[in-house]
Amino acid sequence: MTVRNPVVCISCDSKIITRTQIGHKDMQKHSFPCPNCGVVITYILDLDQKRASVKFRDPDNGKWADDEDGAVKTLTFSDEIVIPASMPDFISPHIATWGRYDWEKCREDEGLRQLFVQKTFQYAERCRVHFERGNWDLFDKESPSTHEGPVTPKSRLIDLYNFYTAGFSKFTLIPRGDYDRIHQRLTYAQTLDQPLVNDLAEQYLVSGRIVSLWKEIFSVRHSFVNCYNFIQPLITVKYWKEEYREPVTLSDKRFNELRQLYIDCFETLFRLLVLAMGFEVIIHHRRLEIPTKKGSMTLEQFEQMPNAAKRDHIAKFPIEDLFMPVLDTDFRNGIGHHAAHYEQEHDAVVIFDTKDAGKISRVVGYTEFCEKVLDLFAAFELAAMYHHDLHIYLGGRFA
Repeated sequence: MTVRNPVVCISCDSKIITRTQIGHKDMQKHSFPCPNCGVVITYILDLDQKRASVKFRDPDNGKWADDEDGAVKTLTFSDEIVIPASMPDFISPHIATWGRYDWEKCREDEGLRQLFVQKTFQYAERCRVHFERGNWDLFDKESPSTHEGPVTPKSRLIDLYNFYTAGFSKFTLIPRGDYDRIHQRLTYAQTLDQPLVNDLAEQYLVSGRIVSLWKEIFSVRHSFVNCYNFIQPLITVKYWKEEYREPVTLSDKRFNELRQLYIDCFETLFRLLVLAMGFEVIIHHRRLEIPTKKGSMTLEQFEQMPNAAKRDHIAKFPIEDLFMPVLDTDFRNGIGHHAAHYEQEHDAVVIFDTKDAGKISRVVGYTEFCEKVLDLFAAFELAAMYHHDLHIYLGGRFA
């Protein structure tokens, strides 16, 4: 069902017709800049799914109108379905995308994602806090073990990491083969030279990197869960049949929130890839140093290099195809500046050149930007496996 409701901007008196695709939650929140003056108007719908009723709250920076006369624009909103760029105003997003993908499979998976966001992620976070503090009685109360034999910090950590990995796999939709490749590299390194893996583990334990990465990883995951509803409709495109794909738009624009998620995810991914390089040099060179034109450098020296320079080294190893496509350092640096902003007129993220004030260096469509966020988070989840495996190897120790 799509509900039409005209709203008037309280700044410039422009009238906009909102068309809202009713979803399956208890509340929907949508925001958009006024097409005339740019002031952001926000409105909320309270939904009673049992009675199939809808109630609009009073909008921020707007007021509801009694008629559609004189409307300057019609905008369509959905918090579950993307909007095809070619969709006319009289069709709902649901009808426009019907038949393009396996709707039942998508709804089943989305149900699991919403359960994770609303309930089970909080449960996992409680277990994580109990593990970090060594509160084993509280951990076991939250998550009773199903293993045979003694319950240890290591067995609890394996359960915890498996839970997070399985939960976020529904958001990233990473092929099973990519996970298997990472597991293969980790196992191969231990088989080739376990003493070097021991040295790598001790370096990360003594230096505090194990605990610092632990905190960074879960901070990024927490941010992703908080931002998920901003990009949720884009997940459905991953279920589309190839022949039905076309340009799509997201009705809600949350650039500032997603920008910070992108930056944090990007920086933590590169730190995780330092660890990944540790395993790769063990496999290829039987040492914990990265070859260079002038000799070699330690992992610590590699970590201190600018991210753009790290890319050239990562590209030389077999894992490069899993990570290189998302390591766009120019884009990361561009959106990291306050001059980068969302431009309503072209539905795009505009990046200005900080060395040449006023000159636009790059323009990326908003939907493409959101795709970059999803792809980056998927690579981040793969890279997190290196930390998780090494932490398990250490028996769950932090010090």
